[in-house]
Amino acid sequence: MQNIIKKTSRILETVSLIFLILLFGCVLTQIIMRNFFNSGSVIIEELARYSLVSLVFLMIPVLIVDKQHIIVDLVTSRLPKKLQWIFELLGEGCSFLMALFLLLSVNQVLSKNWSVKTPAMRMPNYIMYIPIVIGIAFTAVAALSFIITLLKNGGNTK
Repeated sequence: MQNIIKKTSRILETVSLIFLILLFGCVLTQIIMRNFFNSGSVIIEELARYSLVSLVFLMIPVLIVDKQHIIVDLVTSRLPKKLQWIFELLGEGCSFLMALFLLLSVNQVLSKNWSVKTPAMRMPNYIMYIPIVIGIAFTAVAALSFIITLLKNGGNTK
């Protein structure tokens, strides 16, 4: 299971890098168009926004899997190992529940706005939400995997 999660994480990281390059290109194009041609493009602006949202939601699970997200352990690092394990288990449980809640929320939004299109690119909402759903779903899978690992190893996730 860990190998599948790591490989999926690398794929999401690569796709995120593509969105980062696209975001950079869109912003650069907008700067050039506005400063030299006195004209902007709402399509490029919307593409930049889509790239940013996709980049963020696809990188969240990558950072969680690699344990590179912000972890505030000022208090918990001073606790006994058993309590550290309990707090880590609670944190992963909260991450899992949050991901499930967000997936249900996205489902509600999409059920009411399925056919709505974005203003500039006329992209259907369901396409706009694909990277968001993938990122949140993989966050839930990663959190569940960490919970299982914590329960199997008694807290040793390394």
